[in-house]
Amino acid sequence: MKKKISKEEIMERQMRTEWSLATWGILLAFIGGLSFGCATMAPKKPLVLTLTDRGTVLFLDKYEFKRPPEGWLLMQNLEGGDFELGFMKFEKGDFPSQTTFMYDDQPYGGSRDLEKRAKYYCTRFLFNSGMDLRVTKQEKLTINDQDAIALSLDGENPNRKEKAKSKIYFLKKGNRIISFVCTQWRPLNGAFSQEPFDHFEAFVSSFKFLKKDFYEEMEEKIKELKG
Repeated sequence: MKKKISKEEIMERQMRTEWSLATWGILLAFIGGLSFGCATMAPKKPLVLTLTDRGTVLFLDKYEFKRPPEGWLLMQNLEGGDFELGFMKFEKGDFPSQTTFMYDDQPYGGSRDLEKRAKYYCTRFLFNSGMDLRVTKQEKLTINDQDAIALSLDGENPNRKEKAKSKIYFLKKGNRIISFVCTQWRPLNGAFSQEPFDHFEAFVSSFKFLKKDFYEEMEEKIKELKG
C-alpha cells in the first residue's frame, strides 16, 4: 500500500489524536518499509539510506547528509510528491509534541529572487493550520557557498491550543530556489526544545548533491541546443 505524503499534510499535523492504534501501525509500517525495503519476488531494491565512513548517509546515491539520531523516522516520497525526503520525531509531552524537517526542492512560489520568494512563501506556509504566524528573524547568509536567506517564525492557534516554531532556509541552486524546513509543534503550555533544531542545522550544513537534478540536466540540454 503506497501513500502520497504532501508537505501540507506533514507540516500541518494530520496525525490527530483520534487516530486509532491500527492507523498508527499502518503509518509506522509504511515508513519502515520505505526505509528498509520489503522482501518480495521483485528484484531487490537498493537501500534508501546507506551509511558512509564519514558519519553521514547517502540517500539513493543522490544526496549525502548527516541524519538525525535513533528515534527519528524517515519520510520520503519518490513518486512526484511535494517533497522528497525528511525526518519526523514524536516527542515526550502532550499532543502535538513533535518535530519534522525536510528538504523541499519546490518551495511555494515562482520568483527566482530569494527575498521575494521568502515573502511569498510566508503567505502560504501552514496556511490551513490556523496559525497566526510572525517572522521573528530574517537574515542573509551563505550555505555551501550559495546565497541564502534564513527565516525564523513563531505562531499560535488558541482554538486548538497549539503553537509552532519554524526555521526555514531558502538558497540558490543554479537558476532555481530550494528550501529546508523545520517545524516544531507544542501545546500552548509546552516548552520548545532546541535539540531537534540542532539536528536540523547539522542536516542542512552537511547536505550535498551527488548528482545533477532534472532541471540542471534540462538547462544543459537547452544550452547545447542553442550552441
